[in-house]
Amino acid sequence: MIKIMKYPGSKLTVIPEIIGKYNKSNKKYFIDVFSGSGSVIMNIKSEYKIYNDINPDLVFLFSTLKNNYDLFYKDISKAVATKKIFFDYYDKRTDFARNNIYGALKTFYDFNVNFGGMGNTYSKIDKSLYGSIKKNIDNLNLIKNDVKKWVIENMDFKELITKYDSQNSFFYFDPPYPGKSWYEYNFNIDDFKDLNNIIKNIKGKYLMNFNKEDELPLKIFGEPTYIKKYANQNGRIDKNDLKFRYVSFYTNL
Repeated sequence: MIKIMKYPGSKLTVIPEIIGKYNKSNKKYFIDVFSGSGSVIMNIKSEYKIYNDINPDLVFLFSTLKNNYDLFYKDISKAVATKKIFFDYYDKRTDFARNNIYGALKTFYDFNVNFGGMGNTYSKIDKSLYGSIKKNIDNLNLIKNDVKKWVIENMDFKELITKYDSQNSFFYFDPPYPGKSWYEYNFNIDDFKDLNNIIKNIKGKYLMNFNKEDELPLKIFGEPTYIKKYANQNGRIDKNDLKFRYVSFYTNL
């Protein structure tokens, strides 16, 4: 599975499930409503993809990859050419404007070295992070041609669904985690209620997922359509950690 950045709540482990449901739906359009790092949409095979996120920095990053890939790749490669340059870049990146190529570089860099791009480092800026960002830069070449074909939106989920809902549409919903403040734009209970009201009348097909232990989705959406078990792939698992995690899926397929 391809990924280009670290991101809270990444769905790499459930992507095979998403691919299976999308293929089963026989729908023309794949609409990733809460796209975030793009880890889902870049691993889906579809001629018609819509990337959407409410975070303008992420939208600008993917718009830059779509419209100005070569310059972005050249500059980000220079920024991590050596460990020294990598460390120097970390110190000066806050000076970059948000509305030009350097803003896109900063977003990419931040999400690779900080938790959710919010300034809280995963760990100290060390060899492991340097190797990780180098790998993710290499992965950019795997999406170069695909991202040029995406439609990229920066819309509230309600507006997006209204715009793209049709008999030919497949929506993937991975809303912000309930009760977490991992994102610049988080969900509250009214947002979940609005989403529930919308999917009841949706024309297309959809797949939505939550962690099984989250209680709020159960209260809002009711019992999930099905639950799947996945091996816990967190980097460090001690004897008190669960070996498996459970994901609740909701779908009208």
